[in-house]
Amino acid sequence: MISAALVVVGMLGASVALACEPIWHNQVSVEQGTLSLNDGQHAFTVNAEGKLYFGVHRVALSAEQQQVLSDYHQLMLADLAQLFPISDEAEVSDELCQKVAARQQKEQQIQSTIPALKAWRTVTL
Repeated sequence: MISAALVVVGMLGASVALACEPIWHNQVSVEQGTLSLNDGQHAFTVNAEGKLYFGVHRVALSAEQQQVLSDYHQLMLADLAQLFPISDEAEVSDELCQKVAARQQKEQQIQSTIPALKAWRTVTL
């Protein structure tokens, strides 16, 4: 009886330990289908086709880089429509942790693929 109770308590402790603690960075917004990224020093926009603009100037990207940004654009539109923005005080659910992890993974891909966005991130765990 006691060992069963310890297993349950241990399982509850494990599920609490799995909760993520997101730290939010930079500003992201969507207006008329365009994703705006602002890190406080630089402002970029990304359209649905993955075209990147620094102000009004288009940044030359390869087809692979555009695909990475197009995928990110879709991910962010879904995130912003469903979950975000979210305050630091909001309850962190498993679904939120999964979305944050997916976003962070995509942003790491962007950082390694596109030099102009090497420091871009909206969240870290």
